[in-house]
Amino acid sequence: MGLHLGADPTRCSGCRYCELWCSYKHEGVFSPYFSRIKVVKDDLEKIDFPLTCQDCEDAPCAKVCPTGAIQRDESTGVLKVIEDLCIGCGNCVSACPYGYLSLNPRSLKPLLCDLCGGVPECVKRCPTNALFLTKERLPTEYEMKDRFGKAHAIAMLFGGKYKRVKVV
Repeated sequence: MGLHLGADPTRCSGCRYCELWCSYKHEGVFSPYFSRIKVVKDDLEKIDFPLTCQDCEDAPCAKVCPTGAIQRDESTGVLKVIEDLCIGCGNCVSACPYGYLSLNPRSLKPLLCDLCGGVPECVKRCPTNALFLTKERLPTEYEMKDRFGKAHAIAMLFGGKYKRVKVV
């Protein structure tokens, strides 16, 4: 079992540092459009919460990829994009049950979190410690009923219940 990126929405201030540092680390530019983590503003509940790849066991994004460009890394267990295979069709974006995936505005390839090789920049830079690494995973059979979507329900219900893994 690999590492997963977790988020505690009760600690998130909505500062979006995670988005900025992620985009800078991967693309060399401070822009949320190039980030592999998204901060969602919930005006009804008056909170912001980070939305990250849930690294689904069955990976619907990988299943719909016509070229097999989204694969699970054997060493880390994290989903990754094989850039040379990706044709930028966007099927993966539509298939993501969490609404997480987006396409890089320049290359039209999916922006998929790779955990920065095990030391995520977003976790290191989060000023409120809302982001963390964990070895635990949500049960796949758990069905969430939430008017804002499954990702919101996961963030609200499980944000503070994971054991954190130290990031150096």
